[in-house]
Amino acid sequence: MTDCPHQTFAHESMLSLCKQLPTLTYAKIHQLPLMNAGPVNKSPLLYPIQFIVKCPEVGAICPITQEPIVSPMPDEALPLDLDHPDRTAIRLACRHDFSAFWLLFNWVHNNHVKCPLCRAGPPNACLDVAKMTPHIRVSLQRHMRKLAAIPAEYDHTNEVNAARHFVETVAGESFLDSLPDLRIDTLIDDLGCYPLFVSNHPTNTIPFLMPSKSREVYNRFARWVQCDPVKNMPNWSELDLVKGPRSDFSALPFGLVMHLLDHVMHVMYGLSFSIRFDTETQTSYYTVFNLTECQRLGFVKCFNFEGNAG
Repeated sequence: MTDCPHQTFAHESMLSLCKQLPTLTYAKIHQLPLMNAGPVNKSPLLYPIQFIVKCPEVGAICPITQEPIVSPMPDEALPLDLDHPDRTAIRLACRHDFSAFWLLFNWVHNNHVKCPLCRAGPPNACLDVAKMTPHIRVSLQRHMRKLAAIPAEYDHTNEVNAARHFVETVAGESFLDSLPDLRIDTLIDDLGCYPLFVSNHPTNTIPFLMPSKSREVYNRFARWVQCDPVKNMPNWSELDLVKGPRSDFSALPFGLVMHLLDHVMHVMYGLSFSIRFDTETQTSYYTVFNLTECQRLGFVKCFNFEGNAG
């Protein structure tokens, strides 16, 4: 029943947008995914926020910035519509126009999706940033990090910071900014892995992280899980996130660490890792896919706990 007011708003919003669209030149209806905005319930909503993306009218002023909508965007901002980068304005169902980037930034920053002028919008809803297309999500996240004061140490009670701290510990700093392909042998070297002899394994060796790096990775993953144990706890891991490693000499297999990284990327950003083999260089990479695209193309998780390509 919680979706009823959102369904009503979505229906009325679409009717209003469809009436407006024929009167506009070079415009189309766009939508973004929503989730509950409550502090406890963060479940996805069935009905997205809908609006018109269009070219700004001559002399149009954004009510948020009080500057022309055609004003230059921040360096990290990308067009909402990559096929039509000149469509930099959003018109809401209530007929109010805004700069596309600054309206979305306003919504993310204030945790709602209401019109900044008349407050029309779905109740108790916010953008589901993790499910937004990467070029929109990354632009907004980059600008938020640019404006935020960066503490000397991450606040591990914050789920977003804890996730980023874990991801960068494993994949390197600024990995989330561009999601580059990760060359597997280079990643193994960067994590300081060493080969451990295993007699019954097909290759006889498995890459393991050094104990000190294993503890660092383990502790940061545990801090992220503790932010929301119900949502973040993997159902396939045998790690004891209460007692911790059995000793200071415990080591994590490289493949397990990649499963943990994949799990965090899945939960927080809707992304997934797959193996890509470059036939020209004869090199294997971890490639990041949007989960929907990954499933459409038929990719599966291509690594096991020992860290070998499957």
